[in-house]
Amino acid sequence: MVSGIVLVFFFLNLSVFLIKKEVPKILVNLSFIAGLISSIGIFMVGVFPGDGSQDLHNFAASFFFLGGLAYCILYGISEWRAKGISKLQALSGFVVAFSFVVFIFFTTINFYNPELALEISHFSEWILFTLLMFWIIGHEVSMVKEKKLT
Repeated sequence: MVSGIVLVFFFLNLSVFLIKKEVPKILVNLSFIAGLISSIGIFMVGVFPGDGSQDLHNFAASFFFLGGLAYCILYGISEWRAKGISKLQALSGFVVAFSFVVFIFFTTINFYNPELALEISHFSEWILFTLLMFWIIGHEVSMVKEKKLT
């Protein structure tokens, strides 16, 4: 639950950072909305744990994962267009977006046939969360470094 609240502040900080880098506001706002949807989803995953109501948990998780896919792509495009941001940092968003796609793919298979992709689904989820943490930490580090330089 707490991570959803923290993510909102991260997305606000990243959005302000990108606007200062002269990224079109409409693109940044769309990115933020996707991040907000994802943040609400992860907050609701905490409200509806999997051992309580699996259907509500899965519904909330879908907001997190689909919103996450959208914000990684949109922030990646925003960073690609920004002045003074490494293209490698922009590409990292697309790598994380790809891991969202892989997880969503295997989870969908798992939903219809749990015996077919159960382990791969769980493994891809851990890979996704690891990459996502590196993406968030990498962005925070670059924003803090930028603030110290100015």
